[in-house]
This record gives sequence, C-alpha cells and structure tokens, in this order.
Amino acid sequence: MRRISIVTPKSLDALGRVIAVTRRAKVQLVDMAVTSEDSLYRVHMKVEGPHDEVQWLVSKLDKLPEVLKIDEGNIDINY
Repeated sequence: MRRISIVTPKSLDALGRVIAVTRRAKVQLVDMAVTSEDSLYRVHMKVEGPHDEVQWLVSKLDKLPEVLKIDEGNIDINY
C-alpha cells in the first residue's frame, strides 16, 4: 500500500482535477482524506496497485498546475 500526500490551493476545481486524475489510474483507492486550512487543501490518499500504476498516478498529479506539493511513500501496516 502506498501513501500519496498532496497540497493544493483551496479551490474545488483543484480538488476535482486531483480526483479526476485519480479515477483514471489503475489503482484501488483505499482511503482518502481532505483537510482544509486557511488557503490550502491537504489531500491524503492510500492506494493499492502495481508499482508502475502508482508511479503513473504520482507523475500525472505532479504535472497538474494546481498541485503545489506532492509526497509519496510506503505505509507500514505492521504498526
């Protein structure tokens, strides 16, 4: 399972684009949480799927002009 964290401006258009790209990926979205701050949305996703598909998703999300920051990592399920 992989974790993807994204920061976007506080705009529903930006959030919609992130969701649209995620829907096109051949991964399973396990969990998604969006938190709102003053002028930002922080999106945290947990996805499962082939490594190349997760990398495709991260690459596509990173190319969106609305994505200010993106971070990817493993999730340790044995905590």
